[in-house]
Amino acid sequence: LFFALVEVPERLTVSYEALVRSGLADHCVSIPVREATEEEILLIHSEEYLEKVKKTPHMSVQELKDFALQFNAVYFHPNSYHCAKLAVGAALQLVDHVLMGKVRNGMALVRPPGHHSMRDAACGFCTFNNVAIAAQYAKQKYGLKRVLIVDWDIHHGQGVQYCFEDDPSVLYFSWHRYEHSIFWPHLPESDYDAVGKDKGVGFNINVPWNKVGMTNSDFLSVFCHVLLPVAYEFCPELVLVSAGYDSGIGDPEGEMCATPDIFAHLTHLLMNLAGGKVCAVLECPGVYPLCALGSQTVLVVPRPCRYSFHMTRPLKGHRLYQRSRRAQDNSHKRFWLLI
Repeated sequence: LFFALVEVPERLTVSYEALVRSGLADHCVSIPVREATEEEILLIHSEEYLEKVKKTPHMSVQELKDFALQFNAVYFHPNSYHCAKLAVGAALQLVDHVLMGKVRNGMALVRPPGHHSMRDAACGFCTFNNVAIAAQYAKQKYGLKRVLIVDWDIHHGQGVQYCFEDDPSVLYFSWHRYEHSIFWPHLPESDYDAVGKDKGVGFNINVPWNKVGMTNSDFLSVFCHVLLPVAYEFCPELVLVSAGYDSGIGDPEGEMCATPDIFAHLTHLLMNLAGGKVCAVLECPGVYPLCALGSQTVLVVPRPCRYSFHMTRPLKGHRLYQRSRRAQDNSHKRFWLLI
């Protein structure tokens, strides 16, 4: 029952229908979708793991259940491999179109999500790590030296962190509900002091929320005081967004109070980086009202129109966040001049 509630096809249909109703779909370029190749998937994942997933279309129901039990919070269907290849391929198509100048920016509406998936394992409803593959693909195909990944999902994208924690060419930023590791995925490396390894030290930034109820001003405060100073110093050539909306108001899993319009505002702030080359990829693995997903997707799709934005408290943010930020600043100020 839990799995049935969490991951459903309506995540895509509701998002797209909201774009149509708003009239925004008429102003967007629809990019053809393709399956990712095995070579592209292997940019991040191991050959052994890929071979295991390739067998799932031929498994019985019981075999699929047994296979899923090898991983954390995952299920498989005979079409999972096909859908996962389409999800990666859609993200890569978007990257191609943005970096080739065919579109300025965009959003890939994909299922399954990807940011929990690791090199050798599915995790958290994620089969392949769509955004991580997209970052590596952009570096390899277009010779990019600096890619920024912003993850505003309510869950920590540990899969992305593991992929690039020793890589100074990828700056990974994630805010996530943490509560001192009580919240899933319950990892000590989701805390603020996980700053990267070896050559990648300083290029991993975690903002762990240790309390629920964070609002627009808390989210904006993190962007203005933590992410954007570092991002401008890093000077990315491409911005990828792991766009999960379980961090918005109305989600019983995230229990945050940020309104949908904050995601539009954050998107526009990111468009000042990398010459506006922003590629958002849908994550959203939480349990929340589908109507909320639709409205937030509409607002986050980059566009030059006006929107209203209301602050619920001053930019300084919640007191608990201020204490966390001071600890976080101490972890990162030795790596970045602007913190």
